[in-house]
Amino acid sequence: MAADELALLSFKSMLHSENGSLDLWNTSIHFCRWPGIACGRRHPDRVVALRMPSFNLSGRISPSLGNLSFLRKLDLHDNLITGEIPPELGRLGRLQFLKLSMNTLVGGIPPAIAGCTNLMMLDLSHNQLHGEIPANLGTMENLSLLELQDNHLSGEIPLSLANLSSIEYLFLYSNMISGEIPPELGNLTCLSHIDIMDNVLSGGIPSSLGKVSGLIWLSLGYNSLIGQIPASIWNISYLWGINIQWNNLTGAIPANAFSKLPNLVTVYMGNNLFHGPLPPSLANASKLQRLHLGPNSFSGVIP
Repeated sequence: MAADELALLSFKSMLHSENGSLDLWNTSIHFCRWPGIACGRRHPDRVVALRMPSFNLSGRISPSLGNLSFLRKLDLHDNLITGEIPPELGRLGRLQFLKLSMNTLVGGIPPAIAGCTNLMMLDLSHNQLHGEIPANLGTMENLSLLELQDNHLSGEIPLSLANLSSIEYLFLYSNMISGEIPPELGNLTCLSHIDIMDNVLSGGIPSSLGKVSGLIWLSLGYNSLIGQIPASIWNISYLWGINIQWNNLTGAIPANAFSKLPNLVTVYMGNNLFHGPLPPSLANASKLQRLHLGPNSFSGVIP
């Protein structure tokens, strides 16, 4: 029996499916024809993809998946899978796509996952994971999407994440992450979306974030941030959404704040400590659809 077939049968042995989706996983059919399995063209007996999203699977993930050495895609999102993420998945050196979101996984994020050096997408969101974000995730230089939102992660944002030179989407919202926002994140020149709202972050908004010229979505709301909005933020011309509501931010908004933001669609600034007049440049934000400014202590007339 082929090694990949043995690994898949071990995987099956730890799972159950109410809709019978695993019934065809038996030796009467070649394993490359099992539901959710794809094998390679150059290596027709090696599994390159295991895709079983929304298959109503329950049970645990078998460590045997770490033996599928040709695997490039692993998608088990939107199931009922429990238990911990096996560190053996870190042996999958060819893996590019790992999506385990929308399950009830527990435990920590195994640092061994950083062994998946070709990984471009890592989505562990909407689970019950806890502990700190492993610092060695910052070594995954091919990673363009990191989704860890809606878990119970704690600790600080690792400084090493500033080494993710290919990262475009960084989603850490709805956790219990503390400490300050690392200014080094401003070095992520490929970053287009950063969402770290709904944590317990403190300190100020780093002015270095204004260097990320391609930033489209900046979401820092529902934290305990203080200080003023750095002037550099108002120069991110591609920005279409900014969410800084429910913090302790202060100061007046510059008169020309919205002059260089032609693409702005969404602005959430409510429940802070802003004061002074509303900036006249707000009238130039012609694409604006959602504007939440209160409660604050703004005064004067509406532009």
